[in-house]
Amino acid sequence: MKKPLLLVCALLIVLFLMSCGADKSANVSNISTTSSTDSNIKKVDAQFILSQMEKGNYKEGELLVKFKSGILKTASTKVHQSIGATSLKNFQIVPDLELVKLPAGTSVKEAIIKYMSDPLVEYAEPNYIRKGTATIPNDQFFSQQWALHNTGTFAGGFADADIDAIEAWDITTGSSQIIIAVLDTGIDFNHADLSGNICLSWEECRGWNFVSNNNNPVDDNYHGTFVSGIIGAKANNFIGIAGMMWNVKIMPVKFLDRKGEGTIADEIAGIEYAVSRGARIINASYGGNQYSQAEYDAIATANAAGVLLMAAAGNGGDDDIGDNNDFSPHYPSNYYLPNIISVAATDQTDRRASFSNFGLNSVHVAAPGVYILSTIPTSVHPSGYYFLSGTSAATPYVSGLAGLLYTYYSHFTPAQIRGTILRYVDVLPTLSGWIQTGGRINAYKALSSLLVPTGLNATAVSSSQINLSWNDHATGEDGYKVERMQAGSSYSQIATTSANVTTFQNTGLRDGTSYTYRVRAYNTIPADSLYSNEATAVTPLNPPTNVTATAVSTSQINLSWTDNSQAEDGYKIERKPISGGDYVQIATVGPNVTSFSDTGLATYTTYFYRIRAFNAAAGNSAYSIDVSSTTHQAAGTGGGGGGGCSIRTKGGLNPSGVDIVLMALPLLYMAVRRIYKG
Repeated sequence: MKKPLLLVCALLIVLFLMSCGADKSANVSNISTTSSTDSNIKKVDAQFILSQMEKGNYKEGELLVKFKSGILKTASTKVHQSIGATSLKNFQIVPDLELVKLPAGTSVKEAIIKYMSDPLVEYAEPNYIRKGTATIPNDQFFSQQWALHNTGTFAGGFADADIDAIEAWDITTGSSQIIIAVLDTGIDFNHADLSGNICLSWEECRGWNFVSNNNNPVDDNYHGTFVSGIIGAKANNFIGIAGMMWNVKIMPVKFLDRKGEGTIADEIAGIEYAVSRGARIINASYGGNQYSQAEYDAIATANAAGVLLMAAAGNGGDDDIGDNNDFSPHYPSNYYLPNIISVAATDQTDRRASFSNFGLNSVHVAAPGVYILSTIPTSVHPSGYYFLSGTSAATPYVSGLAGLLYTYYSHFTPAQIRGTILRYVDVLPTLSGWIQTGGRINAYKALSSLLVPTGLNATAVSSSQINLSWNDHATGEDGYKVERMQAGSSYSQIATTSANVTTFQNTGLRDGTSYTYRVRAYNTIPADSLYSNEATAVTPLNPPTNVTATAVSTSQINLSWTDNSQAEDGYKIERKPISGGDYVQIATVGPNVTSFSDTGLATYTTYFYRIRAFNAAAGNSAYSIDVSSTTHQAAGTGGGGGGGCSIRTKGGLNPSGVDIVLMALPLLYMAVRRIYKG
């Protein structure tokens, strides 16, 4: 008799297990699928990465970290936290790749070793610096233009004792919109290396001959053509030389005669002409020892019109030994006017030329002025090119640099152009104590000083914080200015950062609000870069909390909640019955409302509710927690039998199998008793 009884009990156990086994096996299957994703193999190992790191330049304080596929964000965040690093940016093109900022005191090498030892990391490598190919022109004699690119092979020169022109040309090669007036002996209009960059419009800037008082400022000396070639010889045309500006409009203003001499009266007339015809820069490769109030006044008027004047510091006396302009003034370079830059000369070894005047208070900057190759009229030399030395040759390099700066920084004032030239020099021991800046001009330093930031990205990380990141291209900034705008308003500056910073956290924001940002580099000249791209992010709405549902009758449930948002347009209310199905939106209420009455409900029925805030900018907030309530029973109804009983398994598993077992129990019991009695 016991054997049949045992069989029946076993059958009961099997039926009960079958009722819940399907759901459990599904969960096991999911876990197995998830765990199988961690199968990536490192493409590179730590030793290889460290060996590559020794070969090139990279950005200090940053890493590129690639996590294995399928790693959760919370897991990668813990990895960063263990090292003290923060994630700056994610890349869609390479999934799971992050740009990471390292904590102070942690070297790139140390961080690579730490990241690569973590099993969640596929690779971690330096943020290497890539450089554009230097812009070297194909001009026939460019290799002899040591001032622009000194390889150390010309006339016993030193490598890199130059103004870094080829690096500067990666940024800009000039513009035909920039007019530079050359007050000198005129120009050779027919020179093949100049004709494309000479202003030929009679109505605008062709120039004038104030010696002969006509509109033909042809060079009957050589000096003006030589100076003009340094500023703007046509580059990359397979002939001759390259000028500082490959594109420019040179305005020849002749006031020096065939002997290279001219009067103050003709000079003043030339300055007036240049200012009135749109010149932004005047090259003054001339001078004398006499102070002229009329000359001073004319240059002061040019200053008021926003015109810079680059003036040669002078070549000393008859002994070819440079003089101290602080004690033996040279004019116009010595006039104390804010639009003048006084220029000394250096040689191919970065030493001050022996003939060059100097002056700690009166001479501002130096430029190459020894063994300088440039254009001259073919009537003077059949080749059309010649080597000369002097501060007259140094000055047009500064004029050309000013033209390049005006091209890229078109928003700069003359004071900002001048300040940029004087600040971003190569300070040299051979010049310190001799001239004001102690340095020779560096075209690349000046042009790259405030390069515009790019790639601005704004990411809302909470309802009150947006993180910004951008690419820093500037080489001489003192920091970045961060500006913000909300809809219907204008930009206002909200913060400044220090130099080389590429992130900013904007906190204390309003939830559910759209914010637009832009950044720009700045320095203390003061000058600002152009603006970055704009980036917009919307802070998410704060969801409602403390939601309650209270049945007040057989057909009504009252809801209440706490309003945590400052910017909602209202709240959406969703409901579903206990019998199953999806949530359905049943109502919306306006802003600042914190209650709702749900009427017309079925008697003695359980309903579930959830609520979320919404507005036009942010869309919907996250949902509140789910709450439920059961409407009251109708009066006079009993609570006795007839209603089925159901067990609700943890996690919402299907209870139908359990119900089947429960319904079968009475029948099984009767069968057992019959067998036992039999």
